[in-house]
Amino acid sequence: MIRQRKDRVSAFVLAAPLLLFLSVLVVWPIYLGIKTALSRDLLSEFEITPAGLDNFRTVIAAPDFWSALRFTIIFAVVVTMVEGLLGFGLALIFDRKFPGKRTLFSMVLIPIMIAPSLMAVMYRLILNENIGVIPGVLQKFGWEFSIFDQRYVFFTLVTLDAIQYTSFAFLLVYAALQNIPQEIYESAAIDGARYRQVIWRITLPILKPALAIIAMLRLIDSFRTFDTIYILTGGGPGISTQTIGIYIYKTAFITGDFGLASAASVTLVLLLAPLMPKIIKQFRLDIK
Repeated sequence: MIRQRKDRVSAFVLAAPLLLFLSVLVVWPIYLGIKTALSRDLLSEFEITPAGLDNFRTVIAAPDFWSALRFTIIFAVVVTMVEGLLGFGLALIFDRKFPGKRTLFSMVLIPIMIAPSLMAVMYRLILNENIGVIPGVLQKFGWEFSIFDQRYVFFTLVTLDAIQYTSFAFLLVYAALQNIPQEIYESAAIDGARYRQVIWRITLPILKPALAIIAMLRLIDSFRTFDTIYILTGGGPGISTQTIGIYIYKTAFITGDFGLASAASVTLVLLLAPLMPKIIKQFRLDIK
């Protein structure tokens, strides 16, 4: 009994610095966010003025908030699916031996090592209507292209996101492929299984846990998308590509209403909180 009590005390002493660190980095910002959400515009007054639930009512009634949330969800789901499929396909290709494999492998990983903001600046130059390479080439074929064209903007943003982050899915799937025993494939070959059958009935079921983890990580990360879209379109044309992050940023730093921005953040958390246990439960079932 005494030893167990000492072990508990020792565990608490060892965990205390981490708990303190987390409380400073997580609990305190959450407290400030909620406090700010219940206050009025901080830039117009020196003292914090209580606002009650007014900021939350304004957010819920704001069409821009729901438009940004809808676009963010659609964008996150689409890029997660696209990058997952492309990453899986690339992993299958690189799972074979061919000349120049190491060089190409390194080249595929380059985009993910570059900062998203830097990639966005490069994309903006390439897609510029006046000096951009891609619009110039398309114009020669009679195709007028503009990233601010409503017809092309979503497809363009998904494509650019896939260029940078497909390598993330590829790397994780490729690593998972290396853990599959070759004896399984050899047995399937002896039984006369075709390549497509091997993929569907052997590779995919074995990779299901890894694919579920990749999907969850990319979905969460895609939901936080900000810098690339903000640099490229600023949320335009209009507010058609405005993510929830851009909406909160503009509300806080352009409109100058920190209270409303904090209320939007808290509202977002309250909307997603009930869904997270269900999503995590589903991913756990997929992993099993």
